[in-house]
Amino acid sequence: MSEAVKVLVVDDDEKARDRMIELMRFADVQVVGESTLGAAAYTWAAQLEVDVVLVGLAELLARALRTVELLAVGDHSWPVIGISDQGDRDTTRKAIVAGVRDFLVRPVAPEELRRAILNVHQIESTRRAARAQGVPSGRLGTIVTVFGVKGGIGKSTIATNVGAALASETKQHVVLCDLDLHFGDAAVMLDVVATQSIAEAARQMDPRKPHQIDPFLLHHPSRLKLLAAPPTPQAASDLTADRIGQLLEQLAATNDYVVVDTSAQLDAVSAAAMDLSTLVLLVVVPEVPCIRRTKAALALMEESGYSRDKVKVVINRTARKSEVSVAEIEEALRYPIHAQIPDDKAIARSISVGVPLVMTHPKAKAGQALLALSRGLAGMEAAPKRARSFRWPLLNRGDAPAAAQPVPAGDILDAWQPVLAEPMSESAEESEQAPAPASLSLVREGRDDAFGRAATNPAESDGSAGAIGAGRS
Repeated sequence: MSEAVKVLVVDDDEKARDRMIELMRFADVQVVGESTLGAAAYTWAAQLEVDVVLVGLAELLARALRTVELLAVGDHSWPVIGISDQGDRDTTRKAIVAGVRDFLVRPVAPEELRRAILNVHQIESTRRAARAQGVPSGRLGTIVTVFGVKGGIGKSTIATNVGAALASETKQHVVLCDLDLHFGDAAVMLDVVATQSIAEAARQMDPRKPHQIDPFLLHHPSRLKLLAAPPTPQAASDLTADRIGQLLEQLAATNDYVVVDTSAQLDAVSAAAMDLSTLVLLVVVPEVPCIRRTKAALALMEESGYSRDKVKVVINRTARKSEVSVAEIEEALRYPIHAQIPDDKAIARSISVGVPLVMTHPKAKAGQALLALSRGLAGMEAAPKRARSFRWPLLNRGDAPAAAQPVPAGDILDAWQPVLAEPMSESAEESEQAPAPASLSLVREGRDDAFGRAATNPAESDGSAGAIGAGRS
């Protein structure tokens, strides 16, 4: 298991410190000390080598804000979360100017505080890794990872179409990274010849020179660039999650958007991509087994500190006659639905010719939904007045690589394995041909079994929350 995030609690009021400490009894968050405001907080943060500092913004606001500045600004600094009884605009603005990474208003639920700590720590870790590689953190582009809990649900179709739409609509630099290292077929779906792949790029990249990856990128007429999966499973045998993480950060240093297509299983590489992502598009289809596993995946993502701003659920292949409605899926997941992609025969036609649907059939229902999803990711509201269709011949079609052993999973995958091990249909053909329930009542009758699993609660620590009192002054 990964190490717990080390937290220092800072407040002049000892009772307020005790209340904050009591909220943080989690296995992945450890309070290692506490301190009053002022220089003492800086001293204890340095001595205890903390990851995150929690500062109470009480009546003596000026003193608290000065403490935030001491902790958050300078060569030796820490990410600071401010907690206040006042949530007014003036207090919030002053806290942000002082340097807080997040601002919470009391009363704060334990899980809300935990997520804030984990999110702030993750962002800080990414920034420090970028600085260590010589990559300016201010130039990092947006990483969007497309993930699903099973194969055959249209995940790669969504990834390629989102990538093509972002490239053609925004006219910015967009790269699609195929991280399905054993079965990746993004090159086939885009009808390009994969002369270079992620395997060569990962071996030859230089953290100090992000542009050295450019020769390994394939170019598509939509303006989308592709970093293809290896041609054979053996070529991916030495690609580690750490190496892939470095590669994604370098791609984000030279591109405005990095769209990541993952494998159909949660391996260490997919987990690393999601950790680095600004957004995760979690794809689900209206099938009970897929919904059940997606529900469990969402609970585990929330436990890992992924916020609802980061994870967006996308329902693929919606249809009027679907036995499980969109409303029922949303109710079962207890999670808002971000986008719906309707079932559309035009998708199969676009795949057969190797051109994204947003280019061959932009006015089709699925094409419009994919364009709307992509424009939303880019912050674009209005659709263009005219959408042009493209017709290209069927060229350069290839076969998918053969099967191979999965990439070894990392520590953060331990909790996922019982969920991902549940038997279910894995092929698109089996999914499409599986008989639907006789009536909607059958789905409802089985809901307690299929959907009723409660979200896993974070493990609580048994003893005290670290060396409390180490920073009392």
